[in-house]
Amino acid sequence: MSNLYDAMSLNVAEAIARQLKIKPESNFGMPTGRSPVGCYQILSEWSQQGALDWSKSKCFALDDYIDVDEEQSFHYFLESNLYKQTNLPQQSRFSPRNQDDYDKVIADQGGLDMCVLGLGTNGHIAFNEPGTPQLSWTHCHWLTQSTREANAAAFGSVDKVPTRAITIGIETILASRQIILIASGEKKKTALAKALSGEVTSQLPASFLALHPAVKVFRDFEM
Repeated sequence: MSNLYDAMSLNVAEAIARQLKIKPESNFGMPTGRSPVGCYQILSEWSQQGALDWSKSKCFALDDYIDVDEEQSFHYFLESNLYKQTNLPQQSRFSPRNQDDYDKVIADQGGLDMCVLGLGTNGHIAFNEPGTPQLSWTHCHWLTQSTREANAAAFGSVDKVPTRAITIGIETILASRQIILIASGEKKKTALAKALSGEVTSQLPASFLALHPAVKVFRDFEM
């Protein structure tokens, strides 16, 4: 990984840690994929050192595959890369795969204080693919070919990547009090530039973030 990636990961970790310290009972929307791995490694180290206390917080996975082995689920990814290294209670680890009405569960817990998002090369956030309307809540989605290709490495080939996923919706994301967008890799440059251009369109789901008053963008490439 590059120094820019390491610096970005540290900045994101610091933002999450700051929120956790300001409000120990914070609710977080947590992403998976390569983009947040460095951040999770830092948070895991700090947690192991006793610098972070997750005992009152709750974490909500943004999305997950449908029809996938547990070892390849996003819940398993979060367990392996973050949760197991923290004192986050088992009952405070939520996944849309395990809930009938995820948005109600989130609302009943007080809503998301911070939603951390990765950015897809096609502008998707969570698994909200191009064409997803703003008025969308947690729902099932067919994955685009570009998204399946981006996730092929974890499965050995694109043919083995699931075709369907469940994801929080655009409204779920916009309801969060704060949003962090992680754009990692030069391939994300075009999508990020369009998302920041000010034109809001369902063909670029990340552009909906322009409607939110508290978004911070972290990237590991020059614009």
